[in-house]
Amino acid sequence: MNREQPSSFYGVDLAYIHDAGFGGFAEGAAPGLLELLHRNRIRAGPIVDLGCGSGIWARHLTNAGYQVIGVDISAAMIDLAHKRAPDAVFQVGSVHKFDFPPCRAITALGEVLCYRDGGSNNHKSLASLFQKAAAALAPAGVLIFDVAEVGLDKNRPPTYRAGADWACLVRFEYDARRDQLIRHITSFRQVGMLYRRQEESHHVQLFRRGEITEMLRKVGLRVRTVRSYGDYNLLPGRIGFIAHEPSPRKIFSAISNRYLSIANSLLLRFRSFPANLLGPTSCRMRKAAERGGFALTES
Repeated sequence: MNREQPSSFYGVDLAYIHDAGFGGFAEGAAPGLLELLHRNRIRAGPIVDLGCGSGIWARHLTNAGYQVIGVDISAAMIDLAHKRAPDAVFQVGSVHKFDFPPCRAITALGEVLCYRDGGSNNHKSLASLFQKAAAALAPAGVLIFDVAEVGLDKNRPPTYRAGADWACLVRFEYDARRDQLIRHITSFRQVGMLYRRQEESHHVQLFRRGEITEMLRKVGLRVRTVRSYGDYNLLPGRIGFIAHEPSPRKIFSAISNRYLSIANSLLLRFRSFPANLLGPTSCRMRKAAERGGFALTES
């Protein structure tokens, strides 16, 4: 048996195994995700795919006519992605240090944002990522991602899966103090007549729905949570987030409603109010005042 030096994150063998045996999530979720983009009137334009892995979701996007920019910390994953989705643009790097280009949508699928790479992934760095993502999104753009929830795989026994030329064993370690899950992965891949062994440990930060929602709202995104992408259900202990950049129409409406609310508060304090103070564009406020029984005086 050949033994390779441990890789920090999805080395060549584990990237191959993940692509060969664990690509079902991206394949299954793709139809629902494409429908979600269409419902948000996003039918073209650049899409950023964070933690793009071996390019399965990127291929679905390029086949549907989107421009795709993918980033993944694993060079081995990016090599596979180039082969699977040659029309997309890929780069190796941390999603937390990625410079977002202007885009219509951003996706981060398969609890990508939970992985701690070099200790950089904590609540502060995630909040910073959301801020950069919100700034990059076009009006009415959308950020779609899922995370692992606190309690995931606590007390779970080791698991084992195998394919024609590979095997993978995973041991789980739960850190309740830090809300973290550590997956200790031992993989075996056939090389000639022998099997090569490789070991990796993946630190996964676990989150609560409320803390993620609060982070998104602080950067001005409207958010809702889901347990499925279309007809494809997320695994237990995972939750999806659909965060929207408000459209210009909705921003104007919110400002206008706030303006009216302030004006109505003033009208409640004064039975008679100088009409010229409302300005020439205040027809709606004038009508609202008259409906409320207030008298507007000329001054």
